[in-house]
Amino acid sequence: MFGRDAREQTLARLYHRQYRRLCAVAAAVLGGDKALAQDAVQNAWLRLSAPGVRERIETEDETRLRGLLLVTVRNAARNLRRDSRELTLPEEGWAVLPDPAPGPAEAAERADAVAVLQRGLQTLPAVDHDLLLLRYGYGFSAAETAALLDMSEGAVRQRAHRARKRLRQWMEQEGYHDRP
Repeated sequence: MFGRDAREQTLARLYHRQYRRLCAVAAAVLGGDKALAQDAVQNAWLRLSAPGVRERIETEDETRLRGLLLVTVRNAARNLRRDSRELTLPEEGWAVLPDPAPGPAEAAERADAVAVLQRGLQTLPAVDHDLLLLRYGYGFSAAETAALLDMSEGAVRQRAHRARKRLRQWMEQEGYHDRP
């Protein structure tokens, strides 16, 4: 009983300390919607504190626990974003909406580029992978990324530069070159 209570208290303390950062990550995924971001953070908390899950969480390593919180919130936000897209408009509403879908050639080109980039990102260390996603995927500034990853701004800039360089080298080795 003591072990479970201590584990739950450790997770709760970290959750409360990181709450603003977690909301910022969720808001970035959800296009700035702060109310939905708070919902995503709460959904993540419910997942992590559920019986059966809570017992499997290792709370001794705070860095890993922070990463788990971040990933869980990011996934909860993605789920909310996906669920909100599934809402349907009344039939008359469809007529006034422009078709947002790209053409077949544009969609194929974009899918290819995304697949290549995802494969390249998988070759990077986890910290660099997350750093690049926060900076360029979610649009966080160096200062925001530094706060989220508990690094200095200089370290974020330097790691981002090196990670981009490694990604560029990987792409060249794989036969992908910059487009004009």
